[in-house]
Amino acid sequence: MARLDFSRLSVLVVEDSAFMRSIFINVLRALGVERLIVAEDGEQAIKIMAPAQGAKSQMIGMSGIDVVICDYFMPTVDGAMFMRWLRRSERSPDRFLPTIMVSAAADMDVLFTARDAGVDEFLAKPFSAEKLAQRLVAVVDHPRPYIYTPRYFGPDRRRRSKPVTSERRVLGKDDVETVYSGKEMSALKNSSKMVWEFRIPRQLKRKLAGASGGDPDEPAFDPALIEAAEQKIANMEGDYADWVANSIEELTQAHHRALEEPERGVHHLKTINEIAHELRGQGGIFGYPLMTQFGKSLYDVTGEDSQISAPLLDLIDAHIDLIKVVTKQKVKGDGGSVGQQLLKSLSEAKKKFSV
Repeated sequence: MARLDFSRLSVLVVEDSAFMRSIFINVLRALGVERLIVAEDGEQAIKIMAPAQGAKSQMIGMSGIDVVICDYFMPTVDGAMFMRWLRRSERSPDRFLPTIMVSAAADMDVLFTARDAGVDEFLAKPFSAEKLAQRLVAVVDHPRPYIYTPRYFGPDRRRRSKPVTSERRVLGKDDVETVYSGKEMSALKNSSKMVWEFRIPRQLKRKLAGASGGDPDEPAFDPALIEAAEQKIANMEGDYADWVANSIEELTQAHHRALEEPERGVHHLKTINEIAHELRGQGGIFGYPLMTQFGKSLYDVTGEDSQISAPLLDLIDAHIDLIKVVTKQKVKGDGGSVGQQLLKSLSEAKKKFSV
């Protein structure tokens, strides 16, 4: 494939975690991206992208942004809500904008919600620089047709052709209109068709690859750029340690407040759950998969259905202690015998403080 020049790429990063934003910025810069726009949540992203009040939806490529990288869980306007605005709102400047959704919660319900909201690619946290680069290449080099129906607009959700027992979407040729170029979405309202398939030109690939077709065996990214991006992540390990220390302090304070103010238990559990979600997503990036495991476990036990109780508070305390050990002893990888003992301790705590 052609070598892609990502210095020509314009990326909007939508991420509520300041530390996570810094990771994206460092990795994208190392991969060659020069134009970066940052939003702290979906609401700010909409303000950045929305045209002047009263303006109608534009055609393809009119936003000045080439790709959006968007976190799933964010306050006020989350990733799914932002995607529905991007794909459906008349104020959206480009309903065809390639979007990569990112989340530490890569559970099936999250994946399905993101897919149905119209994302092009999904990137699970923790991720590597190479994984992020692969998702960028996917939206540039392998764009899928976009499908418009009264209930869905976004990339074709069928990624693979495989036999099915029954085809639930049987349509005749008179029901489908194929569009090969930009078209005002408002023009579709007067059409009698049930489905519109947009096979739009690969404008972004032409922009990044230039006129040269390139060597078909040549990787889209210079491997040296991937190495440089991975080194950027490694160089942030000290910042990660500081971030974890602050997160542990916030966890400890929230735990203490939950003990002292049981009437506000739901609020404090929500704080713990949000911190656990971030720990879940970032540990593996810096070589601490146990941090990811403990963060996920803490996230699960403090979910929406959790109620404040003495056993739950004891279990939260046990998680915090394990996270402290991983940090203090810098237990990387599987941790060997230490890691096995920590995992055993977690299992025992769950049995002892079952909720």
